[in-house]
Amino acid sequence: MTFVDDCRERSEAVWSAYRRHPWIEALAGGTLRPEQFVFFQADDGAHVADFNRTIAIGIAKAPVGHPWAKAAANVLANMSTVDELGEKQSLVEDLGFPVVIGHDRWSTSPAREGYVNHLVRTGLEGTFAHIASSLYPCSLFTEVIGSRFRGVRIPGPEPYRRWADMYTRRTRTEMCAAHAAVMEDAAEAGGPAERESLFRLYKRSLEHQVRVFDAAWALDGEWPGGGQTRAAEAIGLRPRPASTGPGAR
Repeated sequence: MTFVDDCRERSEAVWSAYRRHPWIEALAGGTLRPEQFVFFQADDGAHVADFNRTIAIGIAKAPVGHPWAKAAANVLANMSTVDELGEKQSLVEDLGFPVVIGHDRWSTSPAREGYVNHLVRTGLEGTFAHIASSLYPCSLFTEVIGSRFRGVRIPGPEPYRRWADMYTRRTRTEMCAAHAAVMEDAAEAGGPAERESLFRLYKRSLEHQVRVFDAAWALDGEWPGGGQTRAAEAIGLRPRPASTGPGAR
């Protein structure tokens, strides 16, 4: 069994929660509401920017000429933040929602902010192998979305199909494979403590991935005090009244 396979087996419960999340199952079954789709896209803006920021930090930390660094540089060159945000903008506009997809960190849901903070912290504090482990679950969209829906006629609005097709691109699949290869090499070279660090970073990213899907599924973009995220505003959600004292609901 490979180290990546072992990580997946050890985290089977959260991996299954990610791979078979109700949001994804609704996409497959034709019951995903446009509001849930748009919430995810609008909330994803900061993640796109910080995913690429973390990749850039990893390139700086990787050995010169390492295959992972080459794959990462290809991602930054051919799938820039501006281009990906533009694609998402087109998706939500075609669904008729007046929202600007951007990378403002203050516009994210609590779940999404937790995820991007985890990635950037790993980038700043960890090795490039730690960075690869933390980014790997997001790259698994190539499997969870890309492979699953390749050649499949997804029920519902046409933008759903365009979005799924984004995760079949060679640049993304190569990056996913590069993450896995780095994890394998680092696990083989490191001792038990390093293997556990790699696993924990991988699992925590899986957990964050589930939480951001939970937020999009429940349309949960509210902060304490009635603050709303860009995603919630995009679909016309109104904030609930702020709590007025201890124990208020």
